[in-house]
Amino acid sequence: MKQSAAYPPGFVLISRGRTTIAVREEYRELLLKQGIDSPEKLMDGCVIEGAAHMGRGVTPAIPIQGRDQERMVIRKYRRGGVLRFFIRDVYWGGQRPFRELCVTTAALEKGIPTVSVLAAVTVRVAGPLYRGYFISRELPSSRDLPDVLGALAMSPAKERFTKKRAILAQVAGAIRSMHDRGFYHGDLNLKNVLIATHHEDTVYILDWDKSWYKEKPSQAERSRNVLRFCRSMAKLKEKGFPITERDQLFFLRAYWGDDKSLMKRLRKDFMRMKLSLGVRKMRWKIEKLFDRKQN
Repeated sequence: MKQSAAYPPGFVLISRGRTTIAVREEYRELLLKQGIDSPEKLMDGCVIEGAAHMGRGVTPAIPIQGRDQERMVIRKYRRGGVLRFFIRDVYWGGQRPFRELCVTTAALEKGIPTVSVLAAVTVRVAGPLYRGYFISRELPSSRDLPDVLGALAMSPAKERFTKKRAILAQVAGAIRSMHDRGFYHGDLNLKNVLIATHHEDTVYILDWDKSWYKEKPSQAERSRNVLRFCRSMAKLKEKGFPITERDQLFFLRAYWGDDKSLMKRLRKDFMRMKLSLGVRKMRWKIEKLFDRKQN
């Protein structure tokens, strides 16, 4: 597989047989010594005791040898949707992890709270087929949004309502800020948003795969991105999370603020989204059925 990967300043590109690595220069020797050129072996050797993040599979957090109290999170690229039942983790080309490396680094430089990337890795399977891995520094003392909202279910009704609305307003503001800075998120959903445990006004946006930057995203692009987030709220609602349609509307109002033209656009697109939810719910049920059969 021919590699001509782009990578940001401060990173170096290394090729070792079937493996290509873009690694942050100051971590180069530490991470290579620890074995990031064999990410599967490194992940398999991790003893998970509350040190893992959940997404599409387990994402282990591993102590970085030589760096006190620092851990790296290794995320393997895995497919979502129905396709994941047939082609789980093999991709074509090899540039995807390096593109995410560039976008994530750019987002952090633009002031968007997100992870600090340590490395992106591809391992060739055959020809142009590869498996990809994304390695970042762990964000300590933070939980993803579904975990935060799920924990509120045990709170008294009034407290639950107040806290949930405050969190949704903070998330809406973070997403609006992301768009204002020129970034469109390729997979904007609740799992890719973290809330700082001790500073709930800090919202981290993660997993910039298939994301991009341009000077000013259009209203249509903003709407498409925000409604993707609303669909993920609807999906969690189907799973029993304490999220309502009123919460989705509150989130949209917090996002558009005083922009009346954006308000009209989002209201119109939200109604269209509602009409299409029936088909999506059927697909979610099919995916859930496949998941049960595989497990």
